[in-house]
Amino acid sequence: MTRTSITIRTMKRADRRAAAEIYRRDRELYFPWVAHPKLKDFAHDSRGEALFVAVLDGQIAGFASLYRVMDFIHLLFVAPEFQHRGVGHALIQALRQEADQPLTLKCVIENEAALRFYDHEGFVIRREDRIAVPANYTLMDTVQNSAS
Repeated sequence: MTRTSITIRTMKRADRRAAAEIYRRDRELYFPWVAHPKLKDFAHDSRGEALFVAVLDGQIAGFASLYRVMDFIHLLFVAPEFQHRGVGHALIQALRQEADQPLTLKCVIENEAALRFYDHEGFVIRREDRIAVPANYTLMDTVQNSAS
């Protein structure tokens, strides 16, 4: 079986529409607490962050945003049709290269699929916030990045 390679690169202006569509669609499908997600939410929610895209089969398959000051993964989304093909893993690997310290992120407690993914990638729960809406965990990467 031939595996198509995944390219991770800095997001270009021309990529923003595809990333915004992935963000809107994934939130519509998997984030019931988000009322009426819109394309413009992406620009607002990722403002000031380093943005990266995953390209697979010539298409934007996913994206991630990194708040560099804290090495915090704010957004990591993979289009449903590209899930389970290594896109999320490739994004995490690229973000590790960008980070100066262990990566952190927040994940909704009820998002069991994402929690399994992050566990598989080497993230562990460091904090629990059941008061937040939606309730979430703060996760920390335990895999040594090669930048240090």
